[in-house]
Amino acid sequence: MFTIVVIWDADNAEVTQWDETPWVTTWKDREVSLRAGPRERIDAHGVSSQVAVYLPDEFNEEEFQELFAAHEKRIPELHLHG
Repeated sequence: MFTIVVIWDADNAEVTQWDETPWVTTWKDREVSLRAGPRERIDAHGVSSQVAVYLPDEFNEEEFQELFAAHEKRIPELHLHG
């Protein structure tokens, strides 16, 4: 099982669980693409998980980096270094 973070825009993101990490998929009626991961994350309790980040296709790489940084502050799953 993979922990999936879907970043929708500057204000909205969600964390869910998927069995796999496809390159492209449709989630909640929108096409999203794998932008980061899966990468191992170890939380504060020492629990390891595989995290992948998805973003709608209309965002470019620069926008992804900005959105990731904005959401990293409030979504612990994006702290990929532990």
